Amino acid sequence: MSDEEIKGPENTADNNDKPDTNAKKAKKEKALKVMDILVPVVCIGVILFSGFNLYKIYKSYAEAEAIYDGLALFASDKGEDTEEAAMIEAGFPYLNVDHDGLIEVNGDYTGWLYFPLLGISYPVVHGDADFNYLHMAFDGTPSNSGSIFIDAWSNPELKDMTTLFYGHNMRNGSMFGSLKRVRNEEGIILNDPYFYYYTPTRAYKCHVFAYYLENTKGKTYNCPTDNRTYDEYMDYILEKNEYAEGPDSVDLSHRPKVLTLSTCSGFQSGRRTVIHGVIEDTYEIGQDNILYDDSFGDAVETEVTK
Repeated sequence: MSDEEIKGPENTADNNDKPDTNAKKAKKEKALKVMDILVPVVCIGVILFSGFNLYKIYKSYAEAEAIYDGLALFASDKGEDTEEAAMIEAGFPYLNVDHDGLIEVNGDYTGWLYFPLLGISYPVVHGDADFNYLHMAFDGTPSNSGSIFIDAWSNPELKDMTTLFYGHNMRNGSMFGSLKRVRNEEGIILNDPYFYYYTPTRAYKCHVFAYYLENTKGKTYNCPTDNRTYDEYMDYILEKNEYAEGPDSVDLSHRPKVLTLSTCSGFQSGRRTVIHGVIEDTYEIGQDNILYDDSFGDAVETEVTK
């Protein structure tokens, strides 16, 4: 048998393979063409989706800003000269808050929170157990910005040994979005370590003494009810505290009441930025004097005495 006869069948097989190779090549080219079309379409879709979400976010911000800009008119630094002079002399920034008008807008209104250093100035409501104010503005409008609210289990008249205030960590710095500056900008709190809470009858001056990151299930949210649990609570705060100068700047010996500002720290991070202040002074509205609230600290009826 000749070499040509031997090679004949192999040549035939090679010829038969060519259509398959061409078909595979055509399929591959077709797939590449589809990908050339599909990839840009997907990218455009992602861009449009992201753009729509950004639009919704900024639209929500704009709506909330408009609401709270309107509410800012209820708290002015202008008013009666005698009251203004008395408050300033007592060490309180003067705010002429229209409490009656705010109560007409929302019956859950309890007071006005003012933190000059961080640009926080908002009406406060007493929340409910369903946390409705997480997604509802002060005027009842659905809003991603929500409201500043006192925890449902805290006494809205600050009669507890600690009171919890919540607000959203908004990207544009509104609501409690500026709380993180205290941790991120080293030493900033030393410039003005006070925030204030104005109610229809009294103004409270709160001295910041601690801040830190906390877990959502942390002991920060366990409110003390007597001297023993207060001391345990304070030990916990001081152990976590990142503000070295804070504890020495306040008098904790008489167990002053604590006001806590809390906001989430990062999307779904499970952590919160917490700032603690003690009520250092109170001012009785219309009475031109500072007073010491005898319901503070050790004066509270407790199961465990000092």
